[in-house]
Amino acid sequence: MSKEDKELLNKVIDLCMVYGIKESQLYLKFLDNQVKTYQNHRNFLEDTKPFFFQKKKLEEHNKKIEICEQKILETYKKMNEEVDFIIEM
Repeated sequence: MSKEDKELLNKVIDLCMVYGIKESQLYLKFLDNQVKTYQNHRNFLEDTKPFFFQKKKLEEHNKKIEICEQKILETYKKMNEEVDFIIEM
């Protein structure tokens, strides 16, 4: 392999890494927006909490809040994996 070929190869690799990092940054922004959506939904649920004597509605309400919190946790895990991927690059 000639010196020019090696330089060209290095430039192509650098370009791929730059676009990979940019793609990861966009994915992280998307995940951040997902977290904000789940948090807003959870806040809405907390604001519209049924009265304590509405047991069935309260149980369903608490399950919905738990689902939102679980989705937030899962999304944070995805964000952590993506950051680890960027660090590896």
